[in-house]
Amino acid sequence: MMNNSSKASHRPDSLIGAIAAFEGIQEACTLLNGPIGCKTYPAYMSSILASHPKPVDINYFADFYFGQTRIPCTYIDETDFIYGSESKVTQALKQLEQSKPGIIGVINHSGTSLIGDDLTRIIQNTNINPITVAIDSTGFTGTYASGFQDAVIKILDGIINRNNQKISRTVNIIGSTLFHYNWENDIAEIKRILKLLGIQTVSVICAGESIANIQKASQAELNLVLNEEYGDRIVSYLETVHGIPNINLGLQAPYGLSASEAWFKAVADFFDTSSESITNESSRVRKKCYPALAHAFSFTSSLRGMPFAIFGDSSQVYALTTFLYEYLGMLPVVVGIKEVGTKNFESIKKYLSANMLDTSVLVNPDQYELLDCFNKTTPKLLLGSSIEKNVSLRLSNPPQFIPITFPYYERVTLTNRPLMGFNGVLTIIEDILNMVKYVR
Repeated sequence: MMNNSSKASHRPDSLIGAIAAFEGIQEACTLLNGPIGCKTYPAYMSSILASHPKPVDINYFADFYFGQTRIPCTYIDETDFIYGSESKVTQALKQLEQSKPGIIGVINHSGTSLIGDDLTRIIQNTNINPITVAIDSTGFTGTYASGFQDAVIKILDGIINRNNQKISRTVNIIGSTLFHYNWENDIAEIKRILKLLGIQTVSVICAGESIANIQKASQAELNLVLNEEYGDRIVSYLETVHGIPNINLGLQAPYGLSASEAWFKAVADFFDTSSESITNESSRVRKKCYPALAHAFSFTSSLRGMPFAIFGDSSQVYALTTFLYEYLGMLPVVVGIKEVGTKNFESIKKYLSANMLDTSVLVNPDQYELLDCFNKTTPKLLLGSSIEKNVSLRLSNPPQFIPITFPYYERVTLTNRPLMGFNGVLTIIEDILNMVKYVR
């Protein structure tokens, strides 16, 4: 059953995506040219999801910051919409320069985009020292992923070195953002496995990365995309402009055993290196999971055939759905897509059809569609975000919940528990087995 919702999405929009691109650079300062209300949420989330070194001698209760440590704002009002925002942008940039940021991103709110102020000209006229990149418009109905990719390409075009001399056995990691749930652990896991293959990472593009490493991205031999929705156009740009190929847009994202094996073996094949360490990693995880799963199947029959609902970006949903269905024998009754990647979304539909699964497929559903679908399909396990969790609590018998995607910031994670890669398999299996005892 297909249900493409045209109603308002719960996902962050393209403005938040553009902010995430700049805030994913360690030395960046993001100036929002817009109303105060549009900066409060991303400023708060940026501060707790990706810590920056604190600039010195800044009064966060002075103009532009409004008591928050991130994302100063020009606080435009009715007068500015009539006469323009140039004076406030100029004043803000000169003040921000004093904190010596490595790069300043100036982003127009959708309202200020309509005014027609030329941000590039305003920035040039201020004659400030830091690298400054302007995003004149993030679009009025764009998605978080599109806003992120547009901004990253603009950033790369402005700061990346034109030195295309490649560094041997190196990659860039693309397709993660600081608003992704558990992004730091996932990046650490990907780097760990690459290191086992003898491959180094030049840059994790705009996900907690330094300017220096992003500037060197042109020297990597290969681009690796974690999530199609957040990287397909970025790798196309890097291949066209800097001649860096990618190999994994046609593969499943590295969630689960089979997908992780194929993803990392493709990397090993590209560099013509042994994939023995990947085989060993897979064997290690399978051996660790087997006794725990055997024990679970011995005392309960609820795991095999358990109906589950899963919500996330299409690349994540496709890989995890196949893993849970094939490895654990669980039954997908609801698949919810938050960001649509063309290749992965088509793959999901083909997979469900090929396996004759009568699964409800929702694209950015609103809360009423969610509740209606949950009532009809009655999943016992829910993998998703706080949005789906909160809606499911209205059911008479709510499913057990496992967070896999944002927005979800209710749990503090201090240990290394990725969702991607081989250790990610252990995290997912561990969470599911600990939930089975509570399923009714």
